Amino acid sequence: MAYRDIVVYLDVGEDCAARVRTAIDVAVKHQARLIGVNVSTKEALEGESRDLARAIEAEFAAAGRKAGLDFQYHAARPEAHDAEQLFSHCADLLVTTQPHPDRRHLSNSAVPKEILVTAGVPMLVLPTGWTGEDAIGEQVVIAWNFSRESTRAVHDAMPILKAARKVFLFVFASNYSDTNADVQEIKRHLEQHGVRVTLEGWRNTGETDFISALFAGLDRESADLIVCGAYGHSPLFEDMFGGATRDLLNNISMPVLMSH
Repeated sequence: MAYRDIVVYLDVGEDCAARVRTAIDVAVKHQARLIGVNVSTKEALEGESRDLARAIEAEFAAAGRKAGLDFQYHAARPEAHDAEQLFSHCADLLVTTQPHPDRRHLSNSAVPKEILVTAGVPMLVLPTGWTGEDAIGEQVVIAWNFSRESTRAVHDAMPILKAARKVFLFVFASNYSDTNADVQEIKRHLEQHGVRVTLEGWRNTGETDFISALFAGLDRESADLIVCGAYGHSPLFEDMFGGATRDLLNNISMPVLMSH
């Protein structure tokens, strides 16, 4: 697959400009059309932020023209709540930001959590305070556990993985070994796609959790993106890693690409 349509969610929050810059960078890299979807709430449209909300379309269009992109703009109804109403079905990648606790009321609450588990489209979630100045996808960490969700995430991220300079395959398992047949099988599968893979496994002894092992086992300074599956009926409440998806969404310090 290739990314041909990328949706970036727009609002009046301070993180929006950097989010658009990142979405533009990804769209340019993959020669994709960029679709801006305004997810402002009634509070944003009617309150003190009204002028900022009215300027969203013009600012997005100016950024798209400056980048030389094919772009479109949509304004979602404030009461929109499902994937169709938020224009996520006809997309290959969604781009949003970790919700800021002080500005949640200004942006549709269905983004990111409900859309992540209902759209069937991978989502790139940027951390709060992201500047948009750093590259994404040069050195990528795959959080792999042989599940349907992590398999979906790997295939959804394949355009990024193939273009990356280095990909770390992180496996958290009680019987982990670089020589395990299942580990070698996923490594070979990635290599068949031209992905440059480095194994970074962790033997689970029960002394630490998945998230702690993930960051302890890797040089965080060398990674710019985590690819992982989103688990459970709601990724913010439970999953097979005992809250790993929730922890990543709530406490991320680097971009995360998630699939459900």
